[in-house]
Amino acid sequence: MINLIKCEMDKIVQRKSFVGGLMVSLMVLSGILFIGFYYSHLNISGEKVGQGMELYHEVVQESTGDFTDEQVESILAHYIDRYQSENKPFDLFSWQIGEVFFLNDKDIYLQMNEAMAQKEQVVMDELELKTINEIGFSEFETPLKIGSYVTWYDLYQVTNQLFLLISVITILICSLVFSGDTSRNMNQLLLSTKFGRSKLTISKIVASTLLSSIAFLLIHMISLVSFYVYNSGFEGWDSSIQTNFSLKLFSFPVELNHVQVFLFVIALHFIGMLSIIGVTLYVSSLTRSPFSSFVISIGLFILPKALTEFFKKGVVYKSLNLFPINHYKVEDFLSLLSSTYDFLLNHFVQNVVFVMIVLLVLTITFDFLVYVRMKKYQVT
Repeated sequence: MINLIKCEMDKIVQRKSFVGGLMVSLMVLSGILFIGFYYSHLNISGEKVGQGMELYHEVVQESTGDFTDEQVESILAHYIDRYQSENKPFDLFSWQIGEVFFLNDKDIYLQMNEAMAQKEQVVMDELELKTINEIGFSEFETPLKIGSYVTWYDLYQVTNQLFLLISVITILICSLVFSGDTSRNMNQLLLSTKFGRSKLTISKIVASTLLSSIAFLLIHMISLVSFYVYNSGFEGWDSSIQTNFSLKLFSFPVELNHVQVFLFVIALHFIGMLSIIGVTLYVSSLTRSPFSSFVISIGLFILPKALTEFFKKGVVYKSLNLFPINHYKVEDFLSLLSSTYDFLLNHFVQNVVFVMIVLLVLTITFDFLVYVRMKKYQVT
């Protein structure tokens, strides 16, 4: 059985379409990581690349701690002092916090610029801020924690794009499996062998799953190493997701930090990939060419997203949100799965578990259908 799996993996890897797709995927991966990290808004702010990151870590170091009204006031007091006295790169960390807590009916920047023109300064005592309760942040037994969040938002955006890349790679791999043999008229020979309709079919399913899983792991390992270099470590991993001012999910009802959210997302993306494998293998078993299998599978992957444009509410809309294409983005994953309007159950964790179960059942069902189909396949 192991030899059969190795043989099937070799067959996939040696296909010209796989090699070509791999080269294109590497270029796309490089572009995603370059734009997401090296060319991020944070990293390129300032006169030279990296200057904005230096200020960011300096601000984070003095701002990390319990998320209280006093802490917010301290962060914004330092921010307006820097704004009025130093020529430094744009402080994205504090600016986004200020966008939330400064009163909407007053232009604080116009006020500071007018004061600076008169060689004066605006001080914190002259300003009025919204409170944490007024904005509606979730409350738990312990205070929320604020820390590095912009870099984690960048990691989430990169992870979103990586899911699409991995999905295309997965569809490419799986579209080659059964339809590749059909296109070369190999079925008559393969299915007539002793294990052609049983172990060979299982080995094809296992081989495509293993290759897709290897691609998934390698891509995310490269992404995490790139993030470690970009962020100079994993600073901010224990900050509350509610205090990620880039996401603006202030009322998210579950107490999670950034690393917990990331692990949830990776787990859901992996199970989503397994469901894509199942569907694509089934399509591949029905079609006579890898290209047809690839195109049809891409269409089925995107279809639930298109259907949400027609179904805006009700059971159909909530059911469509079970499919990976509708919740692969971290912000959608958190907002949709915590909403009773958008999902079937009433709690975030319940929805996460339910989605995982549905996708796993979908995977097993299509793998079984593939096995049954090949078992009964009529060679023509």
